Amino acid sequence: MLIDAHCHLNSLSKITREDVVSSFLPKGSHTLIDTSIDVGSSLASVALSQHYDDVFTSLGFHPFSSQDFSQEVIETYQSLINENKKIVAIGEIGLDSYAKVPLDKQEEVFKFFLRLAKCNNLPVIIHNRNDEAQVLDILAGFGPSLERVVFHCFSYSSKMLKKIVEKGGFISFSLNILRKSEIIHSSLRACPLENLILETDSPYMKIKNSPSTPLDIDKVYKQAATIKEADQEKLIKQVALNVDKVFSLNSKRSN
Repeated sequence: MLIDAHCHLNSLSKITREDVVSSFLPKGSHTLIDTSIDVGSSLASVALSQHYDDVFTSLGFHPFSSQDFSQEVIETYQSLINENKKIVAIGEIGLDSYAKVPLDKQEEVFKFFLRLAKCNNLPVIIHNRNDEAQVLDILAGFGPSLERVVFHCFSYSSKMLKKIVEKGGFISFSLNILRKSEIIHSSLRACPLENLILETDSPYMKIKNSPSTPLDIDKVYKQAATIKEADQEKLIKQVALNVDKVFSLNSKRSN
């Protein structure tokens, strides 16, 4: 079974979404962690996870949405967590220097969602397009370990990867590994299999300027195996173990 540990099924058009779910979800050959970015996409994702056995939800609040943060958002997210067993994480959350929101406001929202995750015993999925040290410093304020932290769509140096791995964190590579980026490829080669997670980040991560879908996850596994010179079946099994270690999918299935 291939696991797409970070996609945005909720953001796909209805036709594309139906194509995805009809292609592999009924066969039980793939599992998706559907990630939201605001209240609307969170509600849509929860509905999808309730409808499909192999779709799980990560409740996110992207830095771009920080200006919409409010007490109502807090109440909505906590209510969703209380009522839905298939919410497996908080994220994507983090910092983004491209957002039209001051970084101090982004940091305030980021810290709230870290607290929300901690209070509800949920792992977090990190989005970061900002200073590497700042996001690590913020995370350090919530505990010495990164064992329940996933750095999604990783595109940083192997030096940062080492800092994350030393604290037990997980690195998720996306369709970005199809690009000819030596920084990304070097980091992927340096990432221990025990800390590796794979995703598409579809449809936002494009393939040759065309939108992607979770159907492209096979390309990520194939390329990762090639770059790491690893047996693909062994890699698939290890990623599945890593995902379950972080997100406890098997126990969520039984519920």
